[in-house]
Amino acid sequence: MEARMTISRNIDVDCCTGLQAWKFTSILSTAVTMSAAVAHLMEIPGKMQYEPSLYVRLHRTLYPTFGKTAGYAEGVALLSTGALAWWTQKRRPRAGFLTAAAAGCLAAAHGIFWTLVQPANKTMASWPLDSIPSEWRRWRNQWEYSHAVRAVLVTGALGALVGAVLQEANTARA
Repeated sequence: MEARMTISRNIDVDCCTGLQAWKFTSILSTAVTMSAAVAHLMEIPGKMQYEPSLYVRLHRTLYPTFGKTAGYAEGVALLSTGALAWWTQKRRPRAGFLTAAAAGCLAAAHGIFWTLVQPANKTMASWPLDSIPSEWRRWRNQWEYSHAVRAVLVTGALGALVGAVLQEANTARA
């Protein structure tokens, strides 16, 4: 009987350690995603004053690195948080609500990227720098303001994830 209790405790510890790693991955990848989104948000006032060719040139040279780092982090955040929300809903309902809210915010931010940001990226990449079309402001505004909304959503996701962890800690203490 003593051996069974030890095995059971070890399984519980492994489960909790795995769960902690899962939560850590979700929070960290969401934080990296948020850092890029908030950087875009903070750049808006300055970039809205650029002339068309400078704006497009900077767009082409500054942002490919964002996708190579924050893009992967966003995928990890979306998948890990979505799975964590599914797991948490049944087992820890109070924290599950916050985790589901985080997953929803990340899914909405990801959807905005593919429906609004990426089409603008593709369109602006096709313009010759010496011949920017007259509708460039529409594409610039779509790109910039979509990123602003994404920054709010991803910041909300990180807040909800941290709130879920704090909720679980408070519940465990009670």
